[in-house]
Amino acid sequence: MKYNGIIESKLRIIEQKLEEIDSWHIISFKQLTESSLLQNAVERALQVCTEVMIDISERILALNKVPPFASAAENMKKLQDLGILSSRSEYEEMVKFRNFIVHRYERIDLEIIYNILQNKLFLFQKFIQEIRES
Repeated sequence: MKYNGIIESKLRIIEQKLEEIDSWHIISFKQLTESSLLQNAVERALQVCTEVMIDISERILALNKVPPFASAAENMKKLQDLGILSSRSEYEEMVKFRNFIVHRYERIDLEIIYNILQNKLFLFQKFIQEIRES
């Protein structure tokens, strides 16, 4: 199923944020810990990417005449049920991270952020690919 221009423009927002993160050349945990500016920028970019994923999931459900569920994690499950996403669990991890940022904003563990940078950024690319191929 091909989606409207709004969804495509939102996918591009994720791509832009990933390009920004890449341009910062974060090569070590030490580098991240030494710059509060970098910490804040990465945290915000990751939050935006996840917010956009959530927004896209709600829009796709609406286009499929499925009302959004009470949580973004449930929306990801429904997209998996519809065959749009291959595995919701990976995306649910990012949604949980977003919830953590929003509700525990006073202190975000930099090890979590660095772990996402090193091991989870590919999930945003995978999400983009799955949406575009659906």
